[in-house]
Amino acid sequence: MTQLRANKRGKEDLMEKILPLIESVTTSREMVPSDLTRGYDGFVFPGPLSQSERIGRTLAFWGSMGRILVRYYLQERDQGATEEQWQDLHNWGSKLVTDTITDLRGYYVKTGQVLSTRVDLFPEQYTSKLQSLQDSVEPIPTELVKALISQELLEGEPLETLFSAFDEVPLGSASIAQVHKAVLRDGRTVAVKVQRPAEEPKLRADVANLKAFAGRFREVLPADYYPVFCELERVLDSELDFRAEAQAMEKIAAGVAHSVDGSRARPPIVVPRPVPGLCSGRVLVMEYVQGMALNRLAERLTELGLVETSPEARVFGKRLLTSLTEAFGRMIFGAGFVHGDPHPGNIFIMDGGQVALIDCGQVKQISITQKLRLANLICKLEQWNKPNGPTCAEIAKDVKDFGVEVAEGAGDEALTATAILLFGPGGMELPGGYDTNEMSSTSPLKQLKAFPQELVLMGRATVMIKGIAAALGLKWNLAARWEPAARQAIECGDEGCAVPVYAMTPPPVGGSKGIVRPSFKEVRGSIWRAQNTAKSWFIAKSGEAVPPKVKRGVISWAASMAINPEDQVEEGEEDINDGDADEGSAHHHTDTP
Repeated sequence: MTQLRANKRGKEDLMEKILPLIESVTTSREMVPSDLTRGYDGFVFPGPLSQSERIGRTLAFWGSMGRILVRYYLQERDQGATEEQWQDLHNWGSKLVTDTITDLRGYYVKTGQVLSTRVDLFPEQYTSKLQSLQDSVEPIPTELVKALISQELLEGEPLETLFSAFDEVPLGSASIAQVHKAVLRDGRTVAVKVQRPAEEPKLRADVANLKAFAGRFREVLPADYYPVFCELERVLDSELDFRAEAQAMEKIAAGVAHSVDGSRARPPIVVPRPVPGLCSGRVLVMEYVQGMALNRLAERLTELGLVETSPEARVFGKRLLTSLTEAFGRMIFGAGFVHGDPHPGNIFIMDGGQVALIDCGQVKQISITQKLRLANLICKLEQWNKPNGPTCAEIAKDVKDFGVEVAEGAGDEALTATAILLFGPGGMELPGGYDTNEMSSTSPLKQLKAFPQELVLMGRATVMIKGIAAALGLKWNLAARWEPAARQAIECGDEGCAVPVYAMTPPPVGGSKGIVRPSFKEVRGSIWRAQNTAKSWFIAKSGEAVPPKVKRGVISWAASMAINPEDQVEEGEEDINDGDADEGSAHHHTDTP
């Protein structure tokens, strides 16, 4: 009876915390008014959620979260709870969370996808179920899409004034926007990203709920998620303004097309760029990327009768990993402007084998100080386990300086093991006996108490790259591959080698443009063409002084020599331009989170 009374008091105490928060997020939040006022062919734009609808969403969120917290609170107080009971609770709670997010959609889906990557903080049941979330919703009606484009880009004029063709069926539809394929009147194929009307108030309300939840229950959650949701709120501002995304596309395209010291270099990936003059806060016209999303690659391999560990898949995988590793190395150690959402749905394999990275809505600028700290850490990790290599304490100091904190008593070994897990080769033995399996209870990630947002962002890229390598059975040491770029960043120092590459004059070449340096094949072709031009000139001049019969013989000989050199490529000779994208060939995607 005493235990029941205690449980009842605990439940009442918890509800006393929840109810005021429900009231605050449903009554005191200012609405963001919709400025969509004009129509298109008589179409009326929908308005934002009503107050009753907002209250309903808030109650649904807090109702589910409150039930879960109460159950965990009560079981935590039950000292006789068995492991089986905890597993049952995890199964029940994870299903309720996933079902609630699926029903509410909005920004909760994006949050669920982020949390699904935190296997270091949540039970396996939660991360596995949240990974199943697909950010796909009912498409915006065609009439509304056309009305939005007309108002945002054309001052109310019909779409035919800009497009010669416009696919009414979207390439993909997500919580914030959807993408359509179209053809401009000059013949260029483009992708048109259109934001859902009146969606901003709902998304901001969702983030307000999440921030309130994380702030009020910091002591209950497995980590302090309040700063994370504050970061999500910051990112939301740029995601809702497509002009910011257009600028980010230009910055990232320039970043991957330059070395760390600012010199021009062949871009390892394609980054679609915005079409100048065709971007507003809610509509973005960009280059079109023709290809397949990486998350569909396994399905395609199965169709071809291949497995992920087949020689063909491994060769392709190595090219893919090389491209992604080089691209993110340049972003991080160059201008420090990094793509923040590199999941498989945002990575495309183009028809020629070139890799494309789309959706620049989530980005992060890394400070020079943090960039140099990471560069020093990478250089030390590359020497780990080598003669005269760094000690565990030396690496741990760099990790700690970056802002990582671990549980009391975990010490230097946990910090070093975390760094190796993120940037070192897969399968390497970790110091302190820690497990390389992130799901294990002895993973060093279980010891984390503070993790800077910059490292969370870069961790998403490293986890993705190392995950691809593991699936293909390839050993991939990020520290070793990033070490040259890291050393170059250290040489540039605090002031850097130049202004950020995206601010150079003249405007920099972006990642979706043609190659920077001519290939051997191009140089060879140019020489042949020059030789043929010289031959033609020589024949023309010489022919004036020779008899007609001799002239015909010379012309016949010259014609036999003027063969296109590209037709004389020896069998088996590798074309190092294979996979390079033609200028303007870019795009697309189904994912616009």
